[in-house]
Amino acid sequence: MALCIFGNFCVADMTIDFLDFQLTPEEIAALLVFGLAFIIQLIYMILLIRFIFSNRPKNQETVQPSISVVVTSRNYKDHLKELLPILLSQDYPDYEVVVVDDCSTDGTDWLLAEMKISYGHLKTTRIIQETDFPNALAITIGVRASSKDWMIFLNPLSKIHDKDWLKSYAEKLGPSKEVSIGYMNYREAKGGYKSWIRFENFSAYLLSGAGKAFGVMMPVFEQNIAYRRETFLRLRGFAAVLDSPFSENELFINKIATKKNATIHMCRSTAISFLGETEWIDYTEYKKKQLMLRRKFTSGQRFFRFLSLFSRFLLTASLVVLLILSQFRFWILGIWGFLLLMDMIWIAVATKKLGEKNFLPMILIYRTFLPVMNFFFVVNQIFTGNKRKWK
Repeated sequence: MALCIFGNFCVADMTIDFLDFQLTPEEIAALLVFGLAFIIQLIYMILLIRFIFSNRPKNQETVQPSISVVVTSRNYKDHLKELLPILLSQDYPDYEVVVVDDCSTDGTDWLLAEMKISYGHLKTTRIIQETDFPNALAITIGVRASSKDWMIFLNPLSKIHDKDWLKSYAEKLGPSKEVSIGYMNYREAKGGYKSWIRFENFSAYLLSGAGKAFGVMMPVFEQNIAYRRETFLRLRGFAAVLDSPFSENELFINKIATKKNATIHMCRSTAISFLGETEWIDYTEYKKKQLMLRRKFTSGQRFFRFLSLFSRFLLTASLVVLLILSQFRFWILGIWGFLLLMDMIWIAVATKKLGEKNFLPMILIYRTFLPVMNFFFVVNQIFTGNKRKWK
């Protein structure tokens, strides 16, 4: 005979009578896991909504600080021909474009010399000899050659969509800010793995924006980011991140960005496009670089990212268990469906604000296979021990 304590709780058979239903230990555990994962995902959604509407216009005086746009290039002469004319024709009162020719052998120097005749606010400098830290050196030389208060970093594979890009970007560079992060999409990239990189890039950017509320935004890419020149010089540039021969600019941003001094753009007018390749080798390089970059994250950034991904996994796993075991399966499915619907709605809003499109419903497939892809590349990194220096 079962020993009953506290009314309907039975110790011997470990069941609870609830509204004429008997819950097994497995069902109770699954319900608790589902409820906890649901609450965590709901909090992440609230943070996402807050980020989506963080760029709402405010009644404040227009800010137009002086800006240097720094472009580092190695053998991208043809891409510079496309990028520089629109970049040098921005509708902005006080800016310059600084191009660092990083050991190019394709005639980039002749192109730049010709363009300087037509554009007085184009500055150029050249690196003759390779070093162990090529990207860090090129960026540092670009910073030294610049003369404005803020610096925005691009590369020749970037595409600016109109002449008001710089004006829109400057609206978020207020006196209290030291770091600015803009979006970069892969809509116009080439290659068979463009969609996968687009989805990961987009999801990582939204997660980083959501993390800003706790000061744990995470660097996603090295283009379309900005910081003050004085900050770079005061902190001796990349001195604090030279232990990593890759992603120096992202790591520097990660060192100096805080909840109060950083702004993350959530508008299509400040976004740029990436025009490079996205074949399998490019996707492999992208994934390896992202995984290596995450090793440099703070404990807070790692926990925030892990909790987001792991709670989503627990939500799905507990849903499957409850659909099999629970007598409340239709209620559970309805709760999960509500969360999924809200998630899709706000993702759709985010895509519109960032100038993306055609993400739904493919992003569901991407999210399903992302853990598998990450596991593959983590294992690959362990066994290959890749020591490549990233550019």
